[in-house]
Amino acid sequence: MRCIGGENLKTKPYRLNGGVMFIEDRDIIENSTNNIIGSSHDGHNIRVKHIHRICPLCGTDNKERPALLFSEDAWLLKKCAKCSFVYLENPPHYEKFEDEFAWEKTSEKKLRTKNKSSLSLLFGKVVKKLRRDKLSVLINQYCRSGNVLDIGCGEGKILSRLNEKYTPYGIEISRALAQKAHHYFVLRGGMVIQKDALSGLSEFAGNYFEAVIMSAYLEHELFPKEILRETVRVLKPAGCLIIKVPNFGSVNRLIKDKKWCGFRFPCHVNYYTPATLQKALKEAGLQLARFNFFDRLPTSDNMWTIATKPASRL
Repeated sequence: MRCIGGENLKTKPYRLNGGVMFIEDRDIIENSTNNIIGSSHDGHNIRVKHIHRICPLCGTDNKERPALLFSEDAWLLKKCAKCSFVYLENPPHYEKFEDEFAWEKTSEKKLRTKNKSSLSLLFGKVVKKLRRDKLSVLINQYCRSGNVLDIGCGEGKILSRLNEKYTPYGIEISRALAQKAHHYFVLRGGMVIQKDALSGLSEFAGNYFEAVIMSAYLEHELFPKEILRETVRVLKPAGCLIIKVPNFGSVNRLIKDKKWCGFRFPCHVNYYTPATLQKALKEAGLQLARFNFFDRLPTSDNMWTIATKPASRL
C-alpha cells in the first residue's frame, strides 16, 4: 500500500480493538431472514447486507437490550447499558455508503419528505452559509498553515475556499462527491482519496497534517474510536481537530422527538452528547482546546469542538 508523506504502511484489518465487533464474515448477517429491507434514495425497496455493532464507545454488546423508540423501520437504535452512548446497532456495510446510501442521495430524500416551504428552504441556505463561515473562521484561528485533511469532505467546497497557506486533502466514501472534490483539491496541490475513512487515513504518514476537519462526519462513522486514534497519528504535535456533530442532548431533540433533524437512517450511526463526545476525545489521547457554552447551546441541533494533539506526543 502506498503511504503519502512517508514510508509504506501495511494494510490494517478491520477487526480492531476497542469498539466495534466486525468485520469477519461470520459477523456480517447475510441470510435473507435477517437482511434489512430498506429504501434507496429513489424510493425503491432494496435488500441490504447489514452488520452487528457493539457499543463503539465502551465495547459493550447491547444485543439483548430493546431498541429505542426513535428507531425507524428495521434500523435499531440502542442505548448502551454501560456508558449510555446511543448508536445504530445494525448499519449497512461500508460499501453501501459509496452509492445506495451515499450522503448526497439520502439528503435529497430527506428534503423531499420534509416538503419545506420556500421561506424555510431560504432560511436553511442562510444557516448553512453561516456554518461554513464558522468553520473557515475556526480553521484560520486555530490551525497553522500547511496540510489540512477534511474527512467526509463531500464536494470539497469548504477547503477549496480557504487561504492559500493551506493545502487541502480529503477522504470521501461517495464516488460522485470524491470526484468533484478531487478536481478542486489538485489545483491547490492536494488530493482526495475515495475510500472509507480508516482505509484512507492508513495511506498517510504520521505527523503529516496541521489540522483535521470532521464537519458533519463523525455521526456517519462505523469506527469512531479507531478513527480518532488514527487522527492523532496523522496530526502533527499541537495539530488541531475541528468537529461538528449533531447534539443528541439538545433541547430541540427532546421537543421534536422522532421528527428531530438529527435522525437520519441509516446514515447517522452515532449520536453524541457533550459528555460522550468529550469522553471519546479524551480516550483517543486528544486535549480539549475549545468547547464552550456557545459551541454546544442546548437549543442548537449541533455542537462544535476543537481538540489538539499534545505538543509532546509524536
